[in-house]
Amino acid sequence: MQTVKGPALTSPARLCFIVEEKYENDVMPSVVADVLSSWGHEVDVLRPHAMLADISGLTASHGAYDAYVLKTVSSGPGLSILEAVGAAGLRTVNDYRAIRLARDKVVAASVARAAGIPFPATFFASRSDLLHQVPRGLFPLVVKPNNGSSCERIVRVDSPEQLDEVDLDDSGYLLVQPYLPNPGHDVKLYNTGDEVFAAVRQSPLHRSTEVVEELVPVTPELRALTLAVGEAFGLDIYGLDVVQTRHGWVVLDVNDFPSFGGVPDVARKLARTVLRLARRSAAAAQDSAPVSNLMEASA
Repeated sequence: MQTVKGPALTSPARLCFIVEEKYENDVMPSVVADVLSSWGHEVDVLRPHAMLADISGLTASHGAYDAYVLKTVSSGPGLSILEAVGAAGLRTVNDYRAIRLARDKVVAASVARAAGIPFPATFFASRSDLLHQVPRGLFPLVVKPNNGSSCERIVRVDSPEQLDEVDLDDSGYLLVQPYLPNPGHDVKLYNTGDEVFAAVRQSPLHRSTEVVEELVPVTPELRALTLAVGEAFGLDIYGLDVVQTRHGWVVLDVNDFPSFGGVPDVARKLARTVLRLARRSAAAAQDSAPVSNLMEASA
């Protein structure tokens, strides 16, 4: 495990970043760890693809961190490690249960719809040949991997006859939704934990449409929608893909710890959120400690 330290502060936090191979050389989340280090906090980086993870040590009272931060691929090993420390009652960012809700897309659809969040009708297929059972009246369809990420392998199928012509990913389960007519681009909504940002992004279903990708104003409606998603899932740092239809804004996907592309000063914003959550967890643990332990700590 690599340790990166900054100048000492009065009470520096101890933080563990779990970084999977796909993100090892990416800007996010390394820039957040760098900022926290520069503020004087101790940051350890655990790379599950390259090192043995000592779960007993990570969860031991003498070796536990103030918070564990994960940026993961959908089915990567990092989530298992995060869930292990979370199950021991330690602070994870995001909450490990919230990440699981967002990562399984059919579960995410159920959570959103149960909370009254506008979300497309959703079907689950264990294999692609089951899509022939979709009623003709629901076409065109959007088909995506149930554990997909980064807008990968999303396909539009216009008719039942086209099912045998398109290349559908059969490596895992599939999520199926009716296609919603839209302006030809998506809007990404980001919550850094303190602020909400919106950005126009290229739609994976409209690659030929020219789109100027840029930050746009966050309307009260978009802000309320973003906060409602965070509350429903229990997420602190997250993003969502939305599209504007003739019936209003509809959520297409929920992402824990997205890339936050274009958000100004995002590393410092996220670092403040991680630190706030770590400190809140430490304060809660202190408040719940037995009186004898508190007396020993003050002695």
